[in-house]
Amino acid sequence: MDKEFQQKLAQIIKDNDWLLGIGDVSNATGVSQTQLRYWERKGYIESRQGKGQNRKFTYSMLMKVYQMKLLLDQGYTLAVAAQKAESKSRELKLLKQVLFDRFEGMATIDGSPAVNLGYLDDSKKTILYAIVKKDGTDFKVVPVEK
Repeated sequence: MDKEFQQKLAQIIKDNDWLLGIGDVSNATGVSQTQLRYWERKGYIESRQGKGQNRKFTYSMLMKVYQMKLLLDQGYTLAVAAQKAESKSRELKLLKQVLFDRFEGMATIDGSPAVNLGYLDDSKKTILYAIVKKDGTDFKVVPVEK
């Protein structure tokens, strides 16, 4: 992937969070619009809403709502589900940051798709790849070709 394009795409995704209507979030998660409004009033979730505008939820909030629903279905209380989902949201945010900070492109290693995670250290003699296979992801350190 062209480095300039890659950096621009990463910046767009990092700086923008697409907004979804309450109906979209409800349909995607199976949580009713009434429940979503209640959860928002209680402070468990939040929307972006201008004066006289409909509620808009970020993709991150959609994921939190879905996590909360799964936890509620497992028997957790709403408060605990919200707390656990918030913790998971923080973890996903960190993972997203790591991926955007380290992503250098795609390659094929040993016949499998691989994510180039950049130089392993400051010596710039080896590159770390995450090799994606059907049964999981492996890591491989590859010497830099000169």
